[in-house]
Amino acid sequence: MREETEKDLYAAEVRGQEYDEACKRVFQNKEIIAPILQMVVPEYKDCTVEEVIRCIDEDTIEDIPLEDIPIRVEGEPTELSSVAEKLIRYDVHFKSVNPVLSNGQICVQLHIDLEIQNNYKPHNPEYPMIKRALYYAARELGAQLGTLTKRTNYGQLEKVYSIWVCNKNIPEELRDTATEYSIRKSDIIGTTEEPEEEFDLLNVIMIRRGGKSREKIFDFLTSVFEGQISKIRKYTDVIDHGTLEQEVKHMSGLGASILEEGIEQGIELATTEFIKQMLKQGETEEKIMMYANCTMEDVRRVERQIEEEGHAQTPENISQRNRKRSR
Repeated sequence: MREETEKDLYAAEVRGQEYDEACKRVFQNKEIIAPILQMVVPEYKDCTVEEVIRCIDEDTIEDIPLEDIPIRVEGEPTELSSVAEKLIRYDVHFKSVNPVLSNGQICVQLHIDLEIQNNYKPHNPEYPMIKRALYYAARELGAQLGTLTKRTNYGQLEKVYSIWVCNKNIPEELRDTATEYSIRKSDIIGTTEEPEEEFDLLNVIMIRRGGKSREKIFDFLTSVFEGQISKIRKYTDVIDHGTLEQEVKHMSGLGASILEEGIEQGIELATTEFIKQMLKQGETEEKIMMYANCTMEDVRRVERQIEEEGHAQTPENISQRNRKRSR
């Protein structure tokens, strides 16, 4: 059966939640994670993909056959909660050896959260995605120490990376960009020399897709989301060929359906409600298209819905429905 046929079959029967689960499963595979870390995390820029795989989920960098390394991230708990703070659900959450600071005697970990985000411009409520990413990273940093006491050793804190792969609703000027947000030292008076590892502890990497860039990170991610196995192999040696290929094809098939439907039904519904609110406030169609990141056809469709709903709620129609019920 051709892959296009499989995608058509998936498109007839799947919805957003199933796509989310399939997507998370693919990105739990170390051979998918490793090229991303190698391309965007400075600590891995001089590593091969094989060396990065050896770091993920490990306490040491051991010279064992690659085939003997579990291919799927076992990782850290994906839910982080406390009595006073909001529950966080990470997509992919794991530790990885920091090759820059680790040696034969000492193992320093990076704490990594990898998020696959379809909607870069959330509504209801609307907020900047970077603030959510920073919050996730801060919570991950704080969770390393647990309950604070007089004997809490802050020296045990290890560096955190929150990596976000953003796919849709990205402003044109931000498409095909990757940005690192981190803590940097800036002397106000005098000049100081302090070890960078003592303050460089919280990092967010925002990867924004949506264009046609041929940069490696975007080319690789496109090949993953579209199920292009041969192109994926250019960036990573797929050990578990059958399992990974099935998962990637399954996700890409689900993705084809969801893209056609506007990513997720929930997002589509939220956008519709957002357009309704702007129309009721008397905003122009041009402004609505800009704010809701939608087309003129979307606006006209919602206008027709409002008209139909208004007609359905007129006193005459309500009276007619009541008479029918009384019969």
